Amino acid sequence: MIGVWLQAARLPSQSYIFLPLFLGQSMYYFLNGSLHLEQFILIQLFGVFNQLYIVFANDYADIETDKLNNTYTIFSGGSRVLANGKLAPHSLRNGAILMASLCVGVSIILCYLNDSLTPLLLSFVALALLQFYSFSPLKLSYRGGGEYLQMLGVGLVLPLYGFLGQNARILDFPWEWIPVLFAANLSCAIATSLPDVISDKKSDKRTIAVTKGSAKAKLTLLGLEIFAMLGLVYLVSLQHAGITEIIVYLIPLLMIVLSSIGLTAKPGEFRLSIFVFFSIAFNLSLQGTLLCKYFRLIS
Repeated sequence: MIGVWLQAARLPSQSYIFLPLFLGQSMYYFLNGSLHLEQFILIQLFGVFNQLYIVFANDYADIETDKLNNTYTIFSGGSRVLANGKLAPHSLRNGAILMASLCVGVSIILCYLNDSLTPLLLSFVALALLQFYSFSPLKLSYRGGGEYLQMLGVGLVLPLYGFLGQNARILDFPWEWIPVLFAANLSCAIATSLPDVISDKKSDKRTIAVTKGSAKAKLTLLGLEIFAMLGLVYLVSLQHAGITEIIVYLIPLLMIVLSSIGLTAKPGEFRLSIFVFFSIAFNLSLQGTLLCKYFRLIS
């Protein structure tokens, strides 16, 4: 049974949540030269519970679509524990409710430490985004707009939670990075939907890949990645950077180049998994580059 719950947890996707929260805290570190340890632990705990809430609740909401999905990959198509009958739906639903409750509980403690209601308010926003994404009455992942909710959550809400959770001032947040983070995270959201386009069409799930077609969705994705890369180069100064720093900044660009291996791949083909992998790696490496910058590991 433990193995089934670990499968449901989809632990590799913790990186999607861990990095934005850590990035927000690195931005605080850049301004203050240190982090509050208690807040750091609570913020990252919130991330663990939030990721589990997302995957549990989304699996519960998408059970019928996942049953139709024959082109799922390790990056998409859910955990398969409900689609393959390994767990009862109500068990996963109860797990999601528990994780949401723990998110709120951790945020309340953070509010007490910071003497601020901001963490609690942001936790409600984070939880609401999944409700808007997967559940009625909005169910935006089916009506169009699901990728934009993902972009908003991981590109803004989570970095802001990490930053303000360290008791920072909202005016000190480096807002100039938001367009870059939005572009990188929207491209990642599009990428992870590509393998599911066949089952999504059957379920009338109006993702960007379904409405635009896979080819146009890939071009849109690549355009967003190039925009994010240009934004990165524009916002950092490479004039006096050493060779090591330049290499770090160019790692996301390498991910774009490597993703071209699967550019023409179709759902069900292994090359599409390669394309999705390097598209995800672009997003994570870009955030990793920003982490290095804000922790003063590179200039």
